[in-house]
Amino acid sequence: MSLRLRITLLCVALVAVVLAGFAITVNFLASTRIYGSLDDGLEAQANSILATLPPGTLDEALIESSRQALETEEAAGLLFQIRDSSGQVLYSSFRGSPDVLPRGGSPNEPAVYERKVAQQQLRLLHMPIDSGSHSGGSIEVARPMNETDEALTEIRGTLLIGGILALLVTSLPAYFIAGRALDPIREVSRVARRVERTSDFSQRLIERPTKDEIGELTATFNDLIQRIEQTLAAHSRFLAEASHELRRPLTILRTNLYILRDPELPEGDRAACLERMSREASAMTSLVGDLLLLNRDRAQSLERAPVDFSRLCSEEASRMQFAEPTASLQVNIAPSLMVQGDAQRLQQVIRNLLENALNYSPDGGGVIVSLNKQNGRARLSVRDSGIGISAEELPRIFDRFYRGAEASRVHREGVGLGLSIVKYVVEGLGGDISVESRPGGTTFTVELPASQRSGRRFRDLLPVP
Repeated sequence: MSLRLRITLLCVALVAVVLAGFAITVNFLASTRIYGSLDDGLEAQANSILATLPPGTLDEALIESSRQALETEEAAGLLFQIRDSSGQVLYSSFRGSPDVLPRGGSPNEPAVYERKVAQQQLRLLHMPIDSGSHSGGSIEVARPMNETDEALTEIRGTLLIGGILALLVTSLPAYFIAGRALDPIREVSRVARRVERTSDFSQRLIERPTKDEIGELTATFNDLIQRIEQTLAAHSRFLAEASHELRRPLTILRTNLYILRDPELPEGDRAACLERMSREASAMTSLVGDLLLLNRDRAQSLERAPVDFSRLCSEEASRMQFAEPTASLQVNIAPSLMVQGDAQRLQQVIRNLLENALNYSPDGGGVIVSLNKQNGRARLSVRDSGIGISAEELPRIFDRFYRGAEASRVHREGVGLGLSIVKYVVEGLGGDISVESRPGGTTFTVELPASQRSGRRFRDLLPVP
């Protein structure tokens, strides 16, 4: 059963419940009013019959003296009988069957009841007689229920027919409205099937100006398709670029293997080939490790533990100064700044930033490293005096495998994953990274949430020159 039909049936069922409640209420009110009017008429008839009797105690003598008046009432079509105080019928409008109208409950209490007499349903009023002019008996008045039942049957039939017509009339607009309401959902389904069939994630739903649930669904679906499209495009680009970057070391390895097959290759050339192969294998291992890192979920690939960020920065600065003794490296690191993070990956972040700064700074140029605490965050800044980054290239420097034209000219080594890893790790640890560049220098700033200090206090490992 379709959702449209289920919604229509639900609407019809709700209307049916309302109509049933309305019909029950109308039937109750109509029955109460009709039966009340009938009972009032019976009471009026009883009083009218009693008015024809002379004052006195109800007995056979009194009835005989009033027989002509009673027969006149009987001729008018009234059904009644009069009893004395013992319950004996003194007069009955049913000839030949004087006690045809059985008495109700207690003879001294008024009562209204129904009886079937001579194949005819009657409504009866039993009324004790205890007034100033008459005493010692009771009168019972009856009226056929035919007209009353017919009136109620007509009312019920009208309600039933009207209810059926109302349900039919309601079902058509409900079916139409349900169809219109489900049109956007059907469109979502059609677009989803078309995307699944064609693998074309550029398709979008037409967004509605309304800010209702349907508009939210449309916007969410479009956002989802857009993210899938961007993810697939990024993966395709990633695979293409990774294949391109891996092709070079593989080609070098294959070439050197071919050279090593020569049995007459001098020992010096053989050693050089092995050295190149070792270097390319190491580079390829590093590249594969970086690729695996960038393709893992951050929550699973990054640990969370207290890390002495000040120590990491100082150690990496010391290592870099030792590897590049001619570099001008100025260090200003606040001691004992703790962060929650992955020590190994944070070390990689610092190393990548320092290597970039040194690689793109000219001979004699300086690199300034500073670490301090601002507004509850550890703030690491690495500033170089290099070539700078153009405004056109600045938005893309964190993209995987991206290297600017000027950067590629100045420093040929590298595949363009260093800054991507920096951004991946920093944002995965809840931090931010920003960059400012101008001709003659670039500054990278990393901010991480600082944690409570733990571990021993230490001084900078490198003095500020």
